[in-house]
Amino acid sequence: MKKISLLLYISTCLFILSCKKSSNNNTDDQQPPTTVDYKPNTTVYGTNNYVKFIVGDLNSPIILASPHDGTIIPDGWPQRDNPDAVIVRDLYVTALTTEISNALYSRTGLRPHMIVNDVARSRMEPNRALEEAYHKTEAANQLWREYHAFLKGAQEMVQKNVGKGLFLDMHGHGHTVPRVEVGYIVSKANLNGTDAGLNSLATTSSIYHLSTISAYPFSQLIRGDYAFGTLLENEGIRAVPSKQDPKPNNDDYFNGGYCTLTYGSKTSGAVSAIQLETHGPNLRNNPTERKASGAKIADAIIKYMQSHYGLFLGK
Repeated sequence: MKKISLLLYISTCLFILSCKKSSNNNTDDQQPPTTVDYKPNTTVYGTNNYVKFIVGDLNSPIILASPHDGTIIPDGWPQRDNPDAVIVRDLYVTALTTEISNALYSRTGLRPHMIVNDVARSRMEPNRALEEAYHKTEAANQLWREYHAFLKGAQEMVQKNVGKGLFLDMHGHGHTVPRVEVGYIVSKANLNGTDAGLNSLATTSSIYHLSTISAYPFSQLIRGDYAFGTLLENEGIRAVPSKQDPKPNNDDYFNGGYCTLTYGSKTSGAVSAIQLETHGPNLRNNPTERKASGAKIADAIIKYMQSHYGLFLGK
């Protein structure tokens, strides 16, 4: 895979964008640069190679991202010290995401798009709105914009070349129950409710577009026979919500963050998003576990795309 840098291109786009925006409009600070035409099967780097976009095949409908496994602490970047700033690393999630990508390529011949942040979360937070990231330097803000430019670019590639797709935002948790928490921007309280209640929430979820093209009611997309969590369970990976484990009840559960909300289909677009909060034991804590789990998650993705998107990705 070729390696190229579009730092100069992105910086130019950012300059153009900054000239257009009003200095009194804070929301514009979050906007990624204008559209870039990324070449398939190349790796594009941001400033100092801190973030990267591993551009997949043109016809791949899958986007993967790992925002919180970075370890680089750039010189002169103070730690984010706001009381609301979470700085815990999602250990080995990038390695797990790479195994998923490799397994998808091995099984389908299509390499998914993958975005990675290699800077420590204590210095840069990609999974919050910019004003809630509490960065201590403008350089961190710039890196945030580059990361989101890559996500936006991947989303646009999928919509342009495939027409619909799936974004999986990969994370790690340390909760008591060792299972994957599948997040659709649906609250724990609503997941603990009835199927009838769930069926009224499709428009507020990160898989809204998927709910409009799938043959299944929304509650079945969450915990039915072909829900993503159910497909993981069928591969031997515990997951909630799923048919086997339909409700988080009183246990800890993450329902999705800023990237899932922003790059899913809640408000627009044909790329739906799911946050996968993975546990460590028997899943990602060592290379053998990651390789096996990556293959199982890839198989679940392939079956999910076939069941709901009508896309047969297998060779």
